[in-house]
Amino acid sequence: MYCESCGSLINNGEAFCSNCGTPVPQPAPSTPAPAPQAVVQPIAQPAPQPQYQQPVYQQPQYQQPQYQQPVYQQPMYQPRTYQQPVRTVQPIYQQPVYQQPIVITPIDSRKRVNGAATAGLVLGIIALCLSWIPMFNAIPSALGLIFSIVGVARKGAGGKGRAIAGLIMSSIGLLITAYVIFYVVTSGELDSI
Repeated sequence: MYCESCGSLINNGEAFCSNCGTPVPQPAPSTPAPAPQAVVQPIAQPAPQPQYQQPVYQQPQYQQPQYQQPVYQQPMYQPRTYQQPVRTVQPIYQQPVYQQPIVITPIDSRKRVNGAATAGLVLGIIALCLSWIPMFNAIPSALGLIFSIVGVARKGAGGKGRAIAGLIMSSIGLLITAYVIFYVVTSGELDSI
């Protein structure tokens, strides 16, 4: 049997078409009839299946717009006529003469040079650099301490910063020297020096 909707073959006993899902009409139960005589019936030709054609789509034609170049004209220049400028006499200005002010400072108002502070700084640097040589470093460290203390103690003299720096470096150099001497004495390597 064939489906009335799509024309596909339906097997006996199926209630719906397997292709389109249309319900199949069931024949009414028939009562047994007397034996029919053999009548030749023409073989039913299957219904022609409808042929579907794919719709043809055409791409729209795009026309590029026509652009025109704007027309420009060369500007018209008129020649200028120049006149001679009128000369005006400007007054001559002279720059005023300024003199550098002379400041005379009295000799007494300047701070005195603190030579002890400079000597303490130099000896402190030497003591710090040579602190690894124990016997030789004791002299610059001690002298650096003395000169730095004198440089800090002077009243009215400049260079207190140099004196303080020399005091710190001489103290560190003397401490390192004392530690090296203590290490040499306790380790018993005094004979090698």
